[in-house]
Amino acid sequence: MKIITIIFLLINSSIIYAQGLINNGANIVVNSGAYIYIDGDANGGYTNTGAGNINSDGTISLEGDWINNGSTDVYSNIDNTGTTVFTGSTDQEIGGSHKTNFENLTVNKSNKVFLSQNTDISYHLTMTNGIFDLKDKIAALGSTGDIVNETETNRITSTDGSGVVGNNTGTITSTKTVNNVSNYDPANLGIKITTNQNLGTITIIRGHQIQTGSYGGTATSGVARYYEVPGIGKLDVAAGIKVDMEYWDAELNGLTESQIEGFHWVTEGSSSSWWTPLDGSVNTSSNLFTTAGNPYGSYFTTSTWYGFTWSDKFTLGSKDTPLPIELKEFTAHCQDGGKLITWTTASEINNDYFILEKSTDGKYFYSIANISGAGTSNEINNYEYYDADLLNKNVYYRLSQTDFNGNSKTFNIISSDCSSGLLSKEDNFTIINNPAYDNVKLQLTGTKGNNYYLSFINQIGQSLITKHIVLENTEQKIIVNTQNLSAGIYSIVFRSDNNIITRQIIINK
Repeated sequence: MKIITIIFLLINSSIIYAQGLINNGANIVVNSGAYIYIDGDANGGYTNTGAGNINSDGTISLEGDWINNGSTDVYSNIDNTGTTVFTGSTDQEIGGSHKTNFENLTVNKSNKVFLSQNTDISYHLTMTNGIFDLKDKIAALGSTGDIVNETETNRITSTDGSGVVGNNTGTITSTKTVNNVSNYDPANLGIKITTNQNLGTITIIRGHQIQTGSYGGTATSGVARYYEVPGIGKLDVAAGIKVDMEYWDAELNGLTESQIEGFHWVTEGSSSSWWTPLDGSVNTSSNLFTTAGNPYGSYFTTSTWYGFTWSDKFTLGSKDTPLPIELKEFTAHCQDGGKLITWTTASEINNDYFILEKSTDGKYFYSIANISGAGTSNEINNYEYYDADLLNKNVYYRLSQTDFNGNSKTFNIISSDCSSGLLSKEDNFTIINNPAYDNVKLQLTGTKGNNYYLSFINQIGQSLITKHIVLENTEQKIIVNTQNLSAGIYSIVFRSDNNIITRQIIINK
């Protein structure tokens, strides 16, 4: 096989202009001080194919989309000297079939850069101007990356298909060794950790999906931000264990800022779970909630701590702003020529009814069902509705609920496409528990009787777990034992004869 290598040997202050760049297996070298400008017209942007890669010690300025359909992470020789700057006048996408590992990434534009593929940033994610939208993907900062210059107007967020903040699952993560620290803000994620414990090397997660759940018989809704700090457990300020959390005004989700307080997800025994408030104070000028005193003192006594499990998850909210339900699952499945829509709640407070809406374009919805709620319940409740949509084309569904006082909430949008027929589904898989610990639970979809292959691949490309599955139905849940994997971020590759799908998962220990 002949390998063609393209090398740009550029001296300081040299500039190269390109009206779109397609790298099909070439090795591009950008020397220190060099500047490559890639246009963003109809043929603009950067597309990586084959085994293309870039060894950059200079600057690449991009107006169009960044699409990596190659077999590499694009950048080689990761040494904190190369920078990719997104400067386009319209929204720019970072996507493709393979993730990119950027050295330094700068957002400098009037609108947003959004992810359609998981992305690594090894050093600085600099928010000069504009929005970095995670959507439903993971931006991993690893052990050396950090966030620079994030502000109220130049911030990281996660929006859904309609551009609404708080309804999508995207996260930004940092993997750090956290041992006996004080006011430690890993990678500038906006959480200040104080602990006298040795938590070891953990992956701290910041997400922007609004958290809901019950507190003392009243449901709560949080701001559009939450954190996970593996292993920290029950907070105790006097003993030197606490978390303080930052937020932006744009994330308040309609809550009164002066009433903001911290929340910690707890479980009693093996059943009831809720967000318990944390004592502390909010500084509305610096957008910081500080945990203080005995964090649970207003809500627990020492004698009631026995039998509780203290999770890794924290958020901000207000117990004075109730919302009626905690929605655990909302899905649509192809069945008998139509679509079966199901949803599950973990708790309901004064929940009067649900409205199920439908759309053909994801923008304009109309009501197709009104279904009674369970009132007040601390049990799992399952609901379903059959939509006899014989056209089988891609449609969208949206769920809202209303309590007995007339308060309502609209949840995230889902879609369903049954055009491939009833005997098969589009090859796909969903990670049910992410992050995971000793076992990873997956939901596979495809054609009954067909062969599928799963691989767990580490960040240096080694395949550590492989599985061959013959689907027994068009949908099948499987559990993969990951006890022998070290903590970290892995790629799960799902392969059939016609498709290859890759998703990232965080393994915690």
